[in-house]
Amino acid sequence: MTILILSVLAAGLMATVVFQTLGLRQFRREQSLLRGRCGDAGERIHQLEQELGALCNASVGAGEHVLRLEQQMQRIIERQNGLEMRPPADRPYNQASQLVNKGADIDELVDTCGLTRGEAELLVMMQRGTA
Repeated sequence: MTILILSVLAAGLMATVVFQTLGLRQFRREQSLLRGRCGDAGERIHQLEQELGALCNASVGAGEHVLRLEQQMQRIIERQNGLEMRPPADRPYNQASQLVNKGADIDELVDTCGLTRGEAELLVMMQRGTA
């Protein structure tokens, strides 16, 4: 699954580069057409240069976004692998369940076991038999 996500991200980055290349070709084509015409070709060239600059900036932004997503995904994978490797007794739900039996409240479960508030509330309801 990780390889699939990385492949999709790489394909997106590759598509950005292709679009950028196509934009540059279009720019050069229009630039040469404008050179052959009379009129305000310089203004059109300037406009196309600005559009190409915007495309380049967007491409850089997209690349940076893809990089941040890859880094975030790697951190999540590492965390998930770490959680999966824990022995059952080390998992936060077992510890939280024992704390609830000893009278711990929701805030204590969130702070001590790293559960979300919703998880802590559900665990307390299940352990205490309240709805």
